[in-house]
Amino acid sequence: MTTTEIAAEHGVSRQTIHTYRRTGIFPSPVEGEGSTRPRFREDEVAAFFKANPKQPRKKRTFPPKQQGEPMDARKELYAFVMQGKEHSPDISERASEKIDAYRRAVLLDAADKLDQSETLRDLTDDHMHDVNAAANELRRMADEPEASDG
Repeated sequence: MTTTEIAAEHGVSRQTIHTYRRTGIFPSPVEGEGSTRPRFREDEVAAFFKANPKQPRKKRTFPPKQQGEPMDARKELYAFVMQGKEHSPDISERASEKIDAYRRAVLLDAADKLDQSETLRDLTDDHMHDVNAAANELRRMADEPEASDG
């Protein structure tokens, strides 16, 4: 399908489809012969619009994504939250999983930065022991689920 065909079939503008593509949430185009226009698999497009139904008068905001750049956990969480989906147990569970993944990534990144910091190399052995203990504590926290309030 072309963007024009998708727009007509799903009741959105071509600009909307370009916005979805730019944010990295729309299915990738498939290789086609004889044309330079991007074409998309009909089943993937249908699945996308089923998972992201059109909401009249509600503007969706998606984070920008650079071509070929994998989406990091923070951007993925933001894109998920900004889709304006209604509350359901399935959505809540998926949101919790994404939040936990982001929390884990942040903690592990902090631990790695402690391990790799050049400014810490000149510390005494006692202080380095404390830094190593802090990095290990961050890794331990990353492997534990966060306690919930409720």
